[in-house]
Amino acid sequence: MLLWSYFAVVFTDPGSVPPNWRLVSDEERGETDPLTEAEFGGMSASPVNPRIHYCRKCNQPKPPRCHQCSVCGRCVPKMDHHCVWVVNCVGALNYKYFLLFLVCFSYY
Repeated sequence: MLLWSYFAVVFTDPGSVPPNWRLVSDEERGETDPLTEAEFGGMSASPVNPRIHYCRKCNQPKPPRCHQCSVCGRCVPKMDHHCVWVVNCVGALNYKYFLLFLVCFSYY
């Protein structure tokens, strides 16, 4: 189980932001409706949403809890860290394999 979880975290892609990703709803709060003028404090809504964050390296809009990995050179959703032991980022798609690897490793 230790070897399987290790190879799963190494060879599973941690995920990436699609190049055409756009914020169409308030994903921070889990709502599906777009933001309205009332949520801007009575001010008129500008075309630039202040809740949208841009990556300084990619110059692309990025989802909440997405970070740029300095080693891989790409934005990874729900990035935890870049682990040198598994030579991969620990992100949204391989986080469960990484936790399983740590649990199995602690028994040895």
